[in-house]
Amino acid sequence: MGELAPAFRLRHTFDHDVELHAALRRGPALLAFYVFDFGFV
Repeated sequence: MGELAPAFRLRHTFDHDVELHAALRRGPALLAFYVFDFGFV
């Protein structure tokens, strides 16, 4: 297995953030980044 992730906070919506420790309370978490998912090319 890899290393433990550091504590961090990410923006979920314009007015709501999600912290890693809060997400892990519900179980395992998967972090995925979508580049240009909602952007214009």
